[in-house]
Amino acid sequence: MDKEFDYEVPPGLPGVGVGSVVRVGLNGRKVDGWVVATGFHGAPGFDSVAADRLTPVLSVAAHGVDPVVAEMSEWVARRWCGPRRSVLRSATPVRKRSRAAHETHGHVRPVEDAVATAAHGLLDAGGGLLMVPPLASALSAVTAAASAGTVLVVCPTLRMARLGAAYLRRRGCTTAELPDEIDAALAGRDVVVGSRSAVLAPCAGLAAIVVIDEHEESLHEERVPTWWAAEVAIERGRRAGVPVILTSAVPSARSEMILGPATTVREATTVRESGWPAVTVVDLSGVSVGGSLLTSEAIETVRTSLGRSLLVLNTKGTGRLMACRRCRTILACSGCGSAVAVKDGATTCSQCHISTEAVCGECGGTSLLNVRPGVSRLAADLASATGANVAEVTAGAEDIDGSADAWVGTDALLHRVRDASCVVFLDVDRDLAAPRSSATRELLASFARAARIVGRDGRLIVQTRQPDHPLLVALASGDLRSWLHDDVSLRRRLGLPPFSETAVITADVAMDESTVPVVGGADWALTDGTLTVRAADATTLREFVDQLRAGVQGHVRVAVNPPRI
Repeated sequence: MDKEFDYEVPPGLPGVGVGSVVRVGLNGRKVDGWVVATGFHGAPGFDSVAADRLTPVLSVAAHGVDPVVAEMSEWVARRWCGPRRSVLRSATPVRKRSRAAHETHGHVRPVEDAVATAAHGLLDAGGGLLMVPPLASALSAVTAAASAGTVLVVCPTLRMARLGAAYLRRRGCTTAELPDEIDAALAGRDVVVGSRSAVLAPCAGLAAIVVIDEHEESLHEERVPTWWAAEVAIERGRRAGVPVILTSAVPSARSEMILGPATTVREATTVRESGWPAVTVVDLSGVSVGGSLLTSEAIETVRTSLGRSLLVLNTKGTGRLMACRRCRTILACSGCGSAVAVKDGATTCSQCHISTEAVCGECGGTSLLNVRPGVSRLAADLASATGANVAEVTAGAEDIDGSADAWVGTDALLHRVRDASCVVFLDVDRDLAAPRSSATRELLASFARAARIVGRDGRLIVQTRQPDHPLLVALASGDLRSWLHDDVSLRRRLGLPPFSETAVITADVAMDESTVPVVGGADWALTDGTLTVRAADATTLREFVDQLRAGVQGHVRVAVNPPRI
């Protein structure tokens, strides 16, 4: 239940305060609950039940929720239109019993590099956004912040958190790895580090918060409410009065928007030239639309590579990638660049809702092809052409062949393989023109992930029929900052996320147009029982959701601002 009840705190029961996890009686059962407010009976908000009818609290757990986070949980629930108890559950340590731990601090040896210098400037400015190239370490910002007190570090994955903690210990920091070392975090350490839910964790002596790779999708909570760790970190830092640094090689548009128009953005400029591996853009415009994506560059790379090669081809999704049969140009929206669906001789953009005649904008041709190669066929062709041991890897694969010379698969490869000498993106056009406003940002994140896999001496090869696409030009030239600025300006002009709020809504009962409320500033579309809403701002979206829930007789699930939309 997502409701509040009044209980009596009996004399002699210490440790009950905002955020405490307590054992109480409820309808004949003993259940756990969270204390969200305390006060004397008769005070405003505590006089709804007669004093003699209040049930006493039975016991209190050793570990609870940080008081600041407990109060902030209401804001998180409203911001992402979900139950408050789910936020409190995410903030509650898995182990509620305490173990002996004492405050311990080390002799931190800060790293003197461009990242640390930029981090010091952000700390003095009260926080901001730090662009760190993929081959540079954002942990230099952590050691810089640790000189002033305890730093809470939020990483996209537990593996990254563990590796980061090991590095920080070598730099003289004492660490507490969450969720296992919650007692150390409460006692006091130089650095408290964990994955997404660590942003809600208790942290003694909090002096700064650092979010690593704020652009990663894993920092978005998958359960309702679908909160975003970077935005929660900013709010927690504001309430606690501590600076918050968001680091990223490819900052998200939402991070700059959330931080505000006066966002302090620093870039580690002295490592910029060496911050990315060599990037080669291969033009596919001379290759037949129906031809193989295994170009001479891709085959030669696998043959001559001193290490493993990764060949990435994303075939997920239902968007149709259309190309002109005559000039091989990919059909895309003239407004936002997304792919367009062809139906009854017309193209329609799912983002801008602009409909035009199904004609190639380059040559005027009307004969179109649906480009759809497969990963399995490419793996077989590559093995035949090179004689190498080629393995296929997809998101559903349980194991990967460690003896393979090359792997072919979807972008699941970039999450499952730790090192390679070269990464080849066989066809990025379907990703550039995917019918999602987040498509180009998703591809840019994949580039950054691939850069870390190949390292400083590796190579990134990008095959495309759009070599003049602004993103690819910026990637090859190393001037990503300009493209990021232009992309944010385009999103603001078109009212695309993050300059609008989006929600994907489902219910356990059938929804129809009669159940959808009419709210000014909110547009919606109902497809196969899923309601997609785009509102001008968060307040309008909350009003829409509140009215919808009041009119639907059933459970409504709301995913606010999902990472792929």
